[in-house]
Amino acid sequence: MLRYDIDRVLEKIGGAKKIGLQLPNGLRFKSIEIAKIFEDKGFDVFVSGESCYGACDIDLELLKEVDYLLHFCHTPIVEMEGVVYVPCFYDLELDVEEIAKLKIKEKRIALISTAQYTPKLKELKEIMESFGHDVELRKGVGRVKLEGQVLGCNYSVLKNTKADAVLFVGDGLFHAVGASIYSKKKVYTYSPITREFRVVSNEDFIKKRYLKISGVLDKHKAAIIVSTKSGQKRLSLALKLKKLAKERGKDVDILVLNEVSPQKLENFPYEFYVNTACPRITYDDANLFKKTILTPQEFEIALGLRDWEDYMIDEIL
Repeated sequence: MLRYDIDRVLEKIGGAKKIGLQLPNGLRFKSIEIAKIFEDKGFDVFVSGESCYGACDIDLELLKEVDYLLHFCHTPIVEMEGVVYVPCFYDLELDVEEIAKLKIKEKRIALISTAQYTPKLKELKEIMESFGHDVELRKGVGRVKLEGQVLGCNYSVLKNTKADAVLFVGDGLFHAVGASIYSKKKVYTYSPITREFRVVSNEDFIKKRYLKISGVLDKHKAAIIVSTKSGQKRLSLALKLKKLAKERGKDVDILVLNEVSPQKLENFPYEFYVNTACPRITYDDANLFKKTILTPQEFEIALGLRDWEDYMIDEIL
């Protein structure tokens, strides 16, 4: 069960009349339920229909119309007046017997997770240590706020890790694959909800990305995408990449967007794109775009500035 601290939110928005709700896709099915909680308290409620991919994705237009914008399920990245982050955590019991059966051979283990599972990491650390593991639970730098937390754009919790392997607690493979590329360590995943446990391989992911890079080696007309969203704007990086590309004979423009979508790129003449906005657009949505989108590090490979063996996950620190 997903738990959010409404009482703490109500303390912060006391005296407000109009509030906005911004929910990620995984929580939108509860929009009626959440809106009713605040309507019953006397607030006029407006539900955002804009994207909510992370804490850096704020609905600025709705923020102008309300006293407070409640941004659910993400920990703060950019402090902004009128924005209240509402973290959401899974309220669940860890199965000690099941954890004991996890086939993790390595002694030294680093624990990581997304925000929704982080409250359980200390308990999991104690359980695993009782089974003889040496467990590392640290806090990263920059935009991560919780011990063991990783973001799709930040794996700094694993920087200089002494662990022999990594255990990602959560759902999906994206963060686990990213941790594997970043740390160069063996990565396991475990979902306390589905009880699924597996070893992660990054080989297929990297092969697909290599194919994307290879496909633009003979192309010369590109656009470097810059996002106007708070926490995603990397204009200085885009200018640096443009200069490097021009020096190597590429015809490159900088394309400024708020929402990076296939529809918005449709009528431009560029042969491929380089994305300095949210890295997950490049990785998760690659097949939605008709033309190739590279990360900054992948573009460096295409320009001959980075070795293929030095493949890196894109981060925003």
